[in-house]
Amino acid sequence: MNIITDCEQGTEEWMTHRVGSVGASSLDKIITSTGKRSTQRKKYMYQLAGEILTGQKAKSFSTPAMEEGIRREAESRELFEMIHEVEIEQIALMVPDNKPGWHISPDGLIDRSIGFEVKNPNMSTHVEYLDKAILPTKYKLQLQMSLYVSGYDKWWFMSHYPGLKPFIISVDRDDALITIIYKELKLFVAELNELVERLK
Repeated sequence: MNIITDCEQGTEEWMTHRVGSVGASSLDKIITSTGKRSTQRKKYMYQLAGEILTGQKAKSFSTPAMEEGIRREAESRELFEMIHEVEIEQIALMVPDNKPGWHISPDGLIDRSIGFEVKNPNMSTHVEYLDKAILPTKYKLQLQMSLYVSGYDKWWFMSHYPGLKPFIISVDRDDALITIIYKELKLFVAELNELVERLK
């Protein structure tokens, strides 16, 4: 496993590392949380093919809410560190040694043996997470791909909104889903590479 720490997330260098590579937060564009093919699969493949052919990362859409969530990430990370009495290491991304065409960009690592993912949603969404007290389905694929790529057995998920108690849950490996994720990633990247070759 190659852990990249020579740049920060969000920088141009970080973007360059991710050109044409499937990230965990985009896995739902390939498969759904039940393991079925996503309707966004082909469009996402075209995006990555364009990135490979141009050498440039496609620009992503950002809303004020998303930017606010990023702004509050450090505060949330520090809260988790205080609650669990740990230190969270920030890295750029993790890539398998053979660079198969996918990567993860964790929000942090604990002792390089446990992962950390934090979300800073709006108030009503955070209250919903607190009420249901389970990992939100929309993040299931992201965390399982993170567990697969890292090889870790545990990943912490945290949702935080100022003035409300945080929602924190530990997520374990789902080996059945990870098997599907690995299979679909290999198929997707193989098709992506074939597409790029045809378009060169």
